Amino acid sequence: MWDDRGTVILRASPVGLALLLMRCPPPTTPPYHDPREDVPWTHPPTDRPPSDRRLRVYVSESIGGTGLPCKLSVRGVGGTPDPSWGQDDQRGVWIDPDNRALAIGHWVLMARGRAEFMLTPGRYRFSVTRGPEYAPLSLGEVDTTNGEGVVRTGELRRVVHTEGEIAGEFHVHSAPSGDSDVPLDERVLSLAAEGIEVFASTDHDVAEDFMPAVRSLGLERHLHWIRGDEITADGMGHFNVFPLPVEIDPTTRLRHTEPTVAEIVASARGVAPSSIIQLNHPMWRQHPIGYWLVAGFDPATGMSRMDLATMFDTVEVWNGHTLDETEGVGLPVSAVIDAWMTTLQIGRGATATGNSDSHRLSHTPPGWPRTMVRVARDVPAEVTDAMVIAGLRAGDALVTSGPFVQATIDGRRAGELVRARNGAATLTVEVQSITEAPIERVTVTVNRTEVGTFEVTARPEEGVLRQRWEVPLRFTRDAWVVVRTRARETLGDIAGTHARPMDSLALTNPIYVDVDGDGRWTAPGVGNGP
Repeated sequence: MWDDRGTVILRASPVGLALLLMRCPPPTTPPYHDPREDVPWTHPPTDRPPSDRRLRVYVSESIGGTGLPCKLSVRGVGGTPDPSWGQDDQRGVWIDPDNRALAIGHWVLMARGRAEFMLTPGRYRFSVTRGPEYAPLSLGEVDTTNGEGVVRTGELRRVVHTEGEIAGEFHVHSAPSGDSDVPLDERVLSLAAEGIEVFASTDHDVAEDFMPAVRSLGLERHLHWIRGDEITADGMGHFNVFPLPVEIDPTTRLRHTEPTVAEIVASARGVAPSSIIQLNHPMWRQHPIGYWLVAGFDPATGMSRMDLATMFDTVEVWNGHTLDETEGVGLPVSAVIDAWMTTLQIGRGATATGNSDSHRLSHTPPGWPRTMVRVARDVPAEVTDAMVIAGLRAGDALVTSGPFVQATIDGRRAGELVRARNGAATLTVEVQSITEAPIERVTVTVNRTEVGTFEVTARPEEGVLRQRWEVPLRFTRDAWVVVRTRARETLGDIAGTHARPMDSLALTNPIYVDVDGDGRWTAPGVGNGP
């Protein structure tokens, strides 16, 4: 962490308690600005081309016309190479500090939806994105060979309707972690540019203050920060704790070396009883840090040497970082989901989440995948930690890399209990997705048995696909119901760069069905279907 004099304090992992002080400039560049300067613009300051060969880009939201954080993709065409900004994908270049515009790879992350910069002579294609709720915006081709300035303007349209839901990232790293060099302000901007609205900082065994970075970029209206920590117990697993009260120093107050995971978690609950405790990458083989594998969990039988999910509030069923590790380090997302379904079957399930576990910027960027959480106020400036935690505890959350799914039974949502009279109920499924996040079919799973697969027949209109199904279900015992989207086509440039393609996928959390009418839910047990 950095003090106000620019001293870097490096704490080793709890295995060794070495402390190193090193004098260097604080990592937050550009300098912090007066938040009073951050009045959003409602029209381009000027549409007159610059007198030199600079490029000006202005992007606003279609409703209201104000500038907003977003990501500009700059790709070379006709033999022109892509630009390659930044250092090792962990530090970008502030190409327009006044407008808080950061360049990394072939992207420009814009805090205000505007940037002014220069490119080497050539031809380029410009496009703008802001996560999977907005239709990508094409700004066409730009030719910089004639030495003249160029202005490009456009409006981003929010075409996926997510009223009542907020886009969350609950596993992400930055410079305080020993394995990431991303400065705090660059991490904050990378989140906002991807349309993330709430994030928990989960650096390894340290909790830095991100609010100065949020304020310096003028992003208070767009991004809510939750203080958190990732308990790093190599050989057993990694576990996030959030929100973490400001008076709690995770380096000294959270245990990492107790004999069992149950004792580590119990210690964390004693320190932060109101916090979410999330099981991260449960089937990661390396080090090892996948708790389910360490526990010898058998998804076929539900048998294990250790406690599984009852001690956790959430479990990360999809970790985007695994796509950039050696193949086989983490099991495919489908295998982790299947294992999670077994925990539901034995009544020891936790709310499923999806997170990037991002340690860099353009490679494995934050928000891919993400967790949509039902909250009382779905506005970043108004949502509270308590609202987000309540949604996660209730199980009203969606794991997604793009498709948006709503599933209800008699109006009951994920995490809720519904009565199935005479062993029957009707499931309503609604999907929305931008064309860059394809959906080919939707599957319905009841008690670990796929009971229906439905092909998507709708065609996208104005950049978004929408379709609805009414699915009759029959039950013989208490049950859980989960909906998943599938597609053979993977995500492209919109999701950043990964070593292997990212699936276009969404997964709901379970709706619980009371079939015997006793007013409660009884786990069906392994081997028992609908």
